[in-house]
Amino acid sequence: MIAETGDLTEVIKIIEPGVGDVDEYGDPVSTEKVIYPRLFAMLRSKNANDVEKNLSSLSTSAQFVIRHRLSNEPKITTDMQVVHRNEIYKIDDFNIDTQFKKFDVIICHKSP
Repeated sequence: MIAETGDLTEVIKIIEPGVGDVDEYGDPVSTEKVIYPRLFAMLRSKNANDVEKNLSSLSTSAQFVIRHRLSNEPKITTDMQVVHRNEIYKIDDFNIDTQFKKFDVIICHKSP
């Protein structure tokens, strides 16, 4: 099993970034859409054996394990982002647990 319910101790938010807009003063305005305002997750970092040749990706990549999303809930896609501790992560892939339907994995990297 990937995780236990008690392992989901981190809080993340899933957003869909909006098109950059500006207000009447020319300042950028956030037009993001919040898909999931609060999800409990487990942060699972890669280790050096997983990345072998590209060690620089260790500090920028992350995996978040969350409870399985049901079919009637909003779908998580690669054009969305994860917000964790005020850091923004671009979603690279979303692995759904099709066998046990317990935990899904969001694979992402930090946005610059």
